[in-house]
Amino acid sequence: MMQLSLAGGRGFSVNFFRTNDIVTERERLDAPEADSRPISARQRNKLERDQERGYSINVKQIVLAFAVEFVIIGLILTNNFVAVAELPDATNLRTVHALLFPIAMAMVELARVPLAIAVRTQNSWHVKLAALVGVFCAVSVTATSLIQIGNSTFNPRLEETHNADAKLVDLRSQRESLTKQVSTADDLVKQRQAERDRALQANQALVVQLNAQKPQECTTTTVPSATPGAPPETRQRCQVNPALKPLNAAIGESKTKLAETEAALREAEAQRQNPRYDTTKLDAEIRGAEKENRGSIYQSQLHAYAAMLLGKDPQNVTDGDVKLLEWYLIVIPSIAAALSSTLIAITAVRRIKPKKSPSDVNFPDEAAAYLFGPLVSAIRKEARDAVAAAVQQSKEKSA
Repeated sequence: MMQLSLAGGRGFSVNFFRTNDIVTERERLDAPEADSRPISARQRNKLERDQERGYSINVKQIVLAFAVEFVIIGLILTNNFVAVAELPDATNLRTVHALLFPIAMAMVELARVPLAIAVRTQNSWHVKLAALVGVFCAVSVTATSLIQIGNSTFNPRLEETHNADAKLVDLRSQRESLTKQVSTADDLVKQRQAERDRALQANQALVVQLNAQKPQECTTTTVPSATPGAPPETRQRCQVNPALKPLNAAIGESKTKLAETEAALREAEAQRQNPRYDTTKLDAEIRGAEKENRGSIYQSQLHAYAAMLLGKDPQNVTDGDVKLLEWYLIVIPSIAAALSSTLIAITAVRRIKPKKSPSDVNFPDEAAAYLFGPLVSAIRKEARDAVAAAVQQSKEKSA
């Protein structure tokens, strides 16, 4: 549609409107006859306000975003309260102290929704950037708190596996300690046997030396004869071998030492035969604990998922592999959950393009006279003729 308006003798002002434009809510308010739907005064005021500030906000989405925030905050505070209550020396004062920091972080989380709205509604890029930084800070706080909740959720699932593994490790530690004790007892028996053997060998060597000695030592001496002129007399003098006495003493000492070493050996062998060195019962407990541990691993979903993810046998899955799986199951969803309310708040804001005012096209006098001169002249002539006819008609009636 084209609308013309006369602008005195200086020219013409022409306003152009496109007839194929989509009718917006504001245009519908300006022309309610084009739409039969009733518009209340409240809706009209809301639309005019949104049109004036350039954006509209979906209140339902904002309420949903805050609802998500309050649910997350409630879960975080509940998780911290339960964690403190499980402490052996938990008191009311300790519980209050433990909840102070989570409450402070909760206030930071409440600021995320307004900051997300500010990212869409603010016109200054500096303010947008500051609000975006605040959003990321709040997201990091929420993600950290949700990771703690995730750990509290998944840790009980691993408790049975950890208990079975701890029991097996404890039994194996006992078996290793018992093995060391048995080895020490065996070494003691071997040591006492070696001492007994050395004492026996020493005693036998002394006996051999004693047997090799002569019982007596005899010497021959010549003395003058008592008869004058007779030849000298020969006499033999014998005495006990002086080497026998020290050998007998050494043999006695070696027998005493041999008896002592044999007594020590018997004592060591008796200690080695003690039932506490029997590993049969402990080995049976270890086999039972290994079976229980395998059963707990096969029943653990985290071990099964980790084995499937890493291509391992569940028995070969380590605690590091389980922690890697928990990183995927806890960290990434925590960040996504922290961003959920932020995205809801950001998408709740819808920008409204400002309504274009009718374009005023001013033509120069020469162009207006060239384009619309004949038309204006014809209109003026028709107007003068109509006036003259009306005047003539009134005169005729008066005559």
